Amino acid sequence: MYNYVILIVFGFFAILIPSLFLLSSKLLRKNYGNNSVKGSPYESGEETIGSNRDIDNEYLPFFAIFIPFEIIAVLGLLWAAVSYGMSYDLNLYYIILLSISTIAAMFGYKFISDKYV
Repeated sequence: MYNYVILIVFGFFAILIPSLFLLSSKLLRKNYGNNSVKGSPYESGEETIGSNRDIDNEYLPFFAIFIPFEIIAVLGLLWAAVSYGMSYDLNLYYIILLSISTIAAMFGYKFISDKYV
C-alpha cells in the first residue's frame, strides 16, 4: 500500500510543478497582444511556400546512423545491469559484440560524413 501512496504523491507533483511554472509564467510576463510576426508559422515572418511535406533529406543518413549507436547504448546498459549473473564466457562474447558493433557504427558514420559533408 505504501508504494501506491508514493506513486500518487509523485503523480501529484508531476502535474503540480509544471502547472505552477506555466501559471507563474503567464502571470509574470508582459502581454504584448497579437503580434503578426509571432503568429506566423516560423518566427521569421515568412509565409510557407509549397507543401509542408517537402522535407530535405540532407540529414536522413545521420538519423539512420544514429540508430546503431542508440542500440549499442541500450545493449550496454542492459549488459551492465545483468552482467553479474552471466558467466565469464558470455560476458566476453557480449563485450566483443559491443566492440564490433561500435566499430561498425563508427565506420558507417565516417562513410556517411565523408559522403554528405
